[in-house]
Amino acid sequence: MLASPSSTPRALFVERMGRAAMAVAFLALGGCSASSSADHGQAPRTFSTLADCFFRSTADHREETISVDEAHRLAANPFGISLRRLRTLDATAAHELAACRGFLHFAVLPELTHAAAAELAAHTDDLRLDRLETLSADTALALARHAGTLHLNGLRSIDVATAEALATHEGLLALNGLEDPEEEVILALARHRGHLCLNGVTTLSPQAAAALAARRGKASLHGLASLPYQSLVSFRLDGDRSGVDLPDWIPTGRSGEIGLWPASWRGEGKALPRPLSTPSILASITD
Repeated sequence: MLASPSSTPRALFVERMGRAAMAVAFLALGGCSASSSADHGQAPRTFSTLADCFFRSTADHREETISVDEAHRLAANPFGISLRRLRTLDATAAHELAACRGFLHFAVLPELTHAAAAELAAHTDDLRLDRLETLSADTALALARHAGTLHLNGLRSIDVATAEALATHEGLLALNGLEDPEEEVILALARHRGHLCLNGVTTLSPQAAAALAARRGKASLHGLASLPYQSLVSFRLDGDRSGVDLPDWIPTGRSGEIGLWPASWRGEGKALPRPLSTPSILASITD
């Protein structure tokens, strides 16, 4: 399913800022009184008080289970729902929660059925399932139809079939819990067309690096601890349109090199500038 224009990261940010502005305006006009009973709500309201009122405007569920009626009631909140202790979710309740136009954060939900995932896919804002530790390929495929940002940072490992399923998701996909997955998993995830976050990955093979470099979408790899020189030159660091976000310093293993500054490099193929903050090091290196 193609992502709607409203599901792009920029559109989601603008929409959320709009909601926040409306909330602050509503509260400033009396939606949430910050004054004591003695001044009848006429005292000036501080920004901190308004911010507190705004955050209290989001729905907060603190039970381990949720009824269909409760899910329906919470979904009416336009800002989002934090499900802090929910440990089980059936498809009927998931259907109701998916109607929420704000974020859905499942803080401790340990597992998700295929039926519940299929219902949550109808949600269009920020969906966080960061405590899921396992995810089957069929459940991943159902969840990948979600049109908003999808956070699955609790997954420590996935198989190739699950990676292929998740790659069909078209919004921001965060898998920062993956710890150096197999090369085949990276190659499968590289087919993802949106922003791909793999900040738990510490090393890449040349083949995996080349596959990520060839993507049209962004990739975040801030956890890389080392990278072969030839893999580094595979990346296209060509500004805002596409490319890979890397750490400021990446040891390459070449003699005499302690790291590179990829943010300053635009792929000319000859020189990789050093950071200006280290004047004692040679200004650049060449092949």
